[in-house]
This record gives sequence, structure tokens and C-alpha cells, in this order.
Amino acid sequence: MLLSNLIADIEGLLDGNQVDTEVKRVIHDSREIIEGDIFCCLRGEVTDGHNYIQEAIDSGASALLAEEVSEFNIPTFLVENVRAVLPRVASRIVGDPSKEISVVGVTGTNGKTSVVSMLAEVLRTHEIPTATIGTLTGMLTTPESPELQRELRKYCSDGVEVVAMEVSSHSLVQKRVNETYFSSVAFTNLSHDHLDFHGNMENYHLAKGLLFSREFSERAVIATDSEYGRSYFEKAISSGMEVEALSLKNRNVVFEQRSSSFDWRGERVTIPLGGPFAFSNALVSAEIAIQLGLGIEEVIAGLNSLNGISGRFEPVPIAQESSAIIDYAHTPSALAELLEGCRKIVVGRIILVFGCGGDRDSEKRPQMGRAASAGADVNILTSDNPRGEDAEKIISEIASGMAVKPQIIEVDRRKAIERAVNEAESGDLIVVAGRGHEEYQEIDGKKIPFSDKTVLLDVVSKSPSSGER
Repeated sequence: MLLSNLIADIEGLLDGNQVDTEVKRVIHDSREIIEGDIFCCLRGEVTDGHNYIQEAIDSGASALLAEEVSEFNIPTFLVENVRAVLPRVASRIVGDPSKEISVVGVTGTNGKTSVVSMLAEVLRTHEIPTATIGTLTGMLTTPESPELQRELRKYCSDGVEVVAMEVSSHSLVQKRVNETYFSSVAFTNLSHDHLDFHGNMENYHLAKGLLFSREFSERAVIATDSEYGRSYFEKAISSGMEVEALSLKNRNVVFEQRSSSFDWRGERVTIPLGGPFAFSNALVSAEIAIQLGLGIEEVIAGLNSLNGISGRFEPVPIAQESSAIIDYAHTPSALAELLEGCRKIVVGRIILVFGCGGDRDSEKRPQMGRAASAGADVNILTSDNPRGEDAEKIISEIASGMAVKPQIIEVDRRKAIERAVNEAESGDLIVVAGRGHEEYQEIDGKKIPFSDKTVLLDVVSKSPSSGER
């Protein structure tokens, strides 16, 4: 595509003396530039793309999208804010793929991954080619706009009919999903998280609310039991959207470790997924499926055949009389609800292994400790992904919120899991929380392979008392 066509109708300045060069791709990472790309100079919290222009040119960049005049002799389109323009050029260069495919966007603090995964399974049950984008498929929950639009174009080319994607609050503030048309958008819940980025809950609330506008979609499914959900419902209605207000109350919910049942649209639904969250995520996915055109019986058939979701209330066999759960719960509300749910199905004690991530929202650490202290019988504090922070410092901040001091502190996460297995007795339930599906730990800038599930199974297999409890 010619540069002039790529930037048509976008406010900015292009030197008329420059060659109207051919642009093959829109790229914001100078390390990915190849010949013919336009390099988009994004300003981030740590880096500034304008500092990598020479590197991009050396790699074959044919043009720049920038906010500053540079000394380099290369066609440059100057704009006030590159991030604001980036989604438009990213979508345009690949032919606006979201207009050719049904895209579903799910936002909320907890449950996004599960809703997206469940919806995809329901649709696939009826041979509707479906893809997902989110925590389980990439480094970012929601990719930057160039990667997102290229991925959507690829799915169009591959014959995918529906893409179900997680939409993070960061992506909404940073305009990553701008220029994406959603067939339906959905909200699960909102609780304390990411305040290191947003500053306070009001800003976090406003960020999530950006999705509920006709700018993005004409239809929405919104869980309205909370004040946040009701505010999004009102915003969506005032924007002219068709909205399904979903209450999770009075559903006659019954759940175990491996199954759940609940009432929906006059029917009794049973799904092969257990735990306190499965029913609510299934309800949201069911209502989205209805908006996409499936009938009630078709949706129920899909829900009946759901598979487990990696790291989401995932049962792990320990011994004949004790068991374990791997879960991604990493917010105070998610941990509290997880433990409350576990209390309903455990005969003995709840033995909890958890920590908190480093270089992230430190305000939630004592709140996590408070939830753990109230909900578990034995608390084993350990490292999560400490990143650049001292793990012991993180643990002490968690412990500061606990009404009862943790029984065990073990920084080494493997050893912490070993302690839990050795501690478990007949009827006990081990809960390893916070990391779920993740396959590595981030420690001092290094990514070290580490899967809670793999480690747990390995520890159990080597335990001298395995199978005797």
C-alpha cells in the first residue's frame, strides 16, 4: 500500500517532497523491522521509539510514523500522538479484518479467559470455526494494534468465523483495540487490580467502561449485580447498544470439584467444570452465544461438553483421600471467592500456597493476605513472579494484612509446594493459587521454566507417602 493511501484522511503532516513509498507492514518494534515496513515511534513508560529510528532504517524501514522531526532522510508522517493513529493504519493496511469476521470482546478483572475459552468451545461444538486471543495465547492479554490486526487478518484467511478475545483495561486506555469492530462485547466483574497502572479504582472503572460504546459494538452482555456492571449497562444503553443485562443471582447453583449445575433461561444446565466461578463464566459465554445467533438448546449442548481450562480451578490428583486445585486467582476478590468455594466442597483443611507478583500493584498484597487468612486453614506464603523485587519483601507485605500469621513461609515455590504435599492429610485440599497456566517464573529479569501443575505432579510422584494418605 502506498504511504499516501495508508495515511489518507488522518490528521498529520507529510513532506510533499518525499517519495510516496510503498509500505508493506505497520511495525512498532524496531527489532521486527524488515524491508518495506513503516516504523511507528511509540512512546512507552520505559522506552521511546524515536530513539530507535536509525536501527529501523538500517533494517529496511521505508517510512516513519512519528511525533518528532528527525534528521533522517526518510518519508515521515508527523502526528500529534502516534498511539492514537496506530490502530487506524494497522487495521487499514490489512484491509480492516474485523469487518469480515465476528469478533467478541470480553473485559473484566476476573473470568475473561474462561468466558473466551467456553464461548469458543460452545461454537466449535456446532462446527463454527472459532479462534481465541488472550492470556493463554500470547504475552499480552490484548496485543498491540499491529499484531492484533495482523492476527485478525490471518484468521480471516484461515476461514475462522468467530474470534473471541480478552480486552484488558490497559489495551482500552492505550487504544490497542481502536478500529476493531466487535459483534458483541461483554463484562464479567471488577475488583482491585492494576492500580499501579490506573492509580485508583475510579480510573480502572472508567477504563473498562470505554468498551461499552457503539464506537466498538452494537451489542453487549453485562453482568449487572455490581454497581460497576449497572453503570456499564446504563452507559451502553445511553450509547444506543442492544444490551443483555445478566444477573448471577437466584441461579440455584450447585458445584463440586468437577461439575456445576445452575438455572438458565428456564432450563437446568450441568457443565463438566467445577468450582465457584464456572457457572458465572458459563452464563456470560451462553448469553454471548445467543447474541451470535445460537439457540438455547444449541448453547446448552455446547456447555454440556466443555473441557477444563488450563490453570482455572484445575483439579490435580494427589492421593486417594486428598486432592489439589491449581487456580489463577491473583486478586483479593478472586482469592476470597476461590477459598469460599473450596470450603463448600472440602471435608478437611484448605492448605493454600500463594504469593504476589513483583513490580505490580503492591496495594493488593495485604488484601490478598487478609483473604488468605480468612479463607484457608494453613497458609504457605511463597514467591509468585517477583520480577525485579525482593521476594521476601513481597511476602512480608502479604503477611502484614493477615489476621493470623502464616504457618509456613518458603520463598522457593517448589519447596513450598512440597511442604503443602507433606502437610496434607486425609480429606485435605491443597490450593496452589496465583499463577494458573503459566509456564515460567520471572525472577531478576530471567524467565525460569516453572509450571505449578508440573511441579505438583512431580512432587507427588516422589513423595514417600504418596497414595497412603
